[in-house]
Amino acid sequence: MKNAWTYALGFGGAFIALKMLAFAAQWQLLHQIQPFVLLNMAFLTASIALFLYKKKRTEAQSNILTDIKNGLSVGLPYTLLVSFFLFFYYKDIDPSFNQQKLAQIESQMDSPSEIAQIRKSNQALENKTDQEIRTLAKQNMSLMYNPQFTLSVSLLALLVYSTLNSLLIAVIYRKIVFKD
Repeated sequence: MKNAWTYALGFGGAFIALKMLAFAAQWQLLHQIQPFVLLNMAFLTASIALFLYKKKRTEAQSNILTDIKNGLSVGLPYTLLVSFFLFFYYKDIDPSFNQQKLAQIESQMDSPSEIAQIRKSNQALENKTDQEIRTLAKQNMSLMYNPQFTLSVSLLALLVYSTLNSLLIAVIYRKIVFKD
């Protein structure tokens, strides 16, 4: 278990270091969410895969549930570390990211074609005025770009992802890599 925390802290620390490096260098990539989400997923997958590989090489006998538990023993601390980092990052380190995204969405809401598209996509908004649609959209977006919302979504998403990863990697190791 102690070794699992080492993997989780190592890969989680690497993700945090890269995110902070991007912030310090003011990379343009920083204003996009997708590259860092993919990097986060890659680091979580790598930490689980490497730990399970090492564990399977040293253990004489194990079952699939033990392998999944071992994978989750890396996934859970990684999830907690990265999720709470993201909360503090968007709350204290770079709150301008949220404000910039909200301003970008507000500027899109000035377009009548955007309002018409929103009205078309949601039947509940057909009888609303343009101003009411703008207000509702702004409320929804301010909720989505809230650090507390980011914390809860990242906790949930990373926990589910680490569970599925542990299961998938354990099955791959059992059926392909370490088959008897």
